[in-house]
Order: sequence, then C-alpha cells, then structure tokens
Amino acid sequence: MPERPAVSLDWSEGRYFDRWMLVHFISGVAGGFSNRWFDLTTPMVFAVACIVMGIWELAEWVSGVTESWTNILLDIAVGCAGVAVALAIAARLTPRGEVVAFTTTFALAAAGSALGWLAYRRRRDRRDGWAGRGRRASAGVRGVRGR
Repeated sequence: MPERPAVSLDWSEGRYFDRWMLVHFISGVAGGFSNRWFDLTTPMVFAVACIVMGIWELAEWVSGVTESWTNILLDIAVGCAGVAVALAIAARLTPRGEVVAFTTTFALAAAGSALGWLAYRRRRDRRDGWAGRGRRASAGVRGVRGR
C-alpha cells in the first residue's frame, strides 16, 4: 500500500487531516446536541461519544476500510471536539433551538457521510477495475454515465 499523505483535501485518507474529519466533527456536534433528550452528565456524554465513535471506526475496519492509527485516533478526538462545541452552544439555546441545532447538524453529518461513502466506493471500484461496469452499464442501457 502506498504511503498515505499527511493531509488530504479530498475524500482520500490523510494521516492527519482529510474531509472525513469534517464529518466526524459535525457528527460529534450532532451527538452533543442529542443530549437534549438524554440529559447525561458531561463526563457521560463524552464517554458515550468515545464508545459510539470507536464502534464506528471498528465498523469501518470490518467493512474493509483501512486507516492509519493516527487517523483513527484523530477521528475520535475531532468527534469529541464536536461534542464539546455542541455542549457549549447548547447551554445558551432554548429547548427548541437545541432541536433545530440537532436536526441541522444530523442532516449535515448524514449528507457528508453519504458523499464520503460514494467517493470511497468510486475510488475502490476504479482501483478494482469496476469503473463503468455497474449493473445497468453491463446490461447495455444507453445513456448511463461512464459509457
């Protein structure tokens, strides 16, 4: 496997920074705002956040996504930073404001995850020689992108 760059400005993995860091951060923010419904203590919120993010990283590994240890640890740390930001902001919001903040950040995290996953799949398919060979393309459907 080639050496990963320290910083990647696209969806490719960087050892220290990549676009996924933004998704981890905003996911942490959404998680912090979700405490509106759980009313956990601050230490408990961070414990739950670390557990959830650790499970997410494990799920990535199980699904075949390989990352450097520095990237995994930074993903979790950045997610926890997002939780801290959310808790600080939530203390100043009304209950309705917290719901709006959660809904907005959750939607952004979901959209970022979807965009990143699609970019990963395209990169993996190109690497494995599957570019342009989707089910519709192999069936001879005209107008399919990549033909």
